[in-house]
Amino acid sequence: MPRRRKRKTNQKRQEERALRVRGVRRGTPDAKKLSRAFIGLALARAEVEAQAQEKSTKRANDRHQPGNDDEGDQDEAS
Repeated sequence: MPRRRKRKTNQKRQEERALRVRGVRRGTPDAKKLSRAFIGLALARAEVEAQAQEKSTKRANDRHQPGNDDEGDQDEAS
């Protein structure tokens, strides 16, 4: 079985590093960029909700499909 290579540096592994995030203060926010970002998020969320609703509607229709035999008999009787 081959041996694993050992690190020759004193650098810590990525999981062991402490990361810091600092905000940068700026004068005024870019309203155009923010509005584009919010609109994009809203459109993406609406798309996900529409797909979820479409799936649930399709599942509901599939469940009721075999039970529609009674309705078919009424159409033939008319």
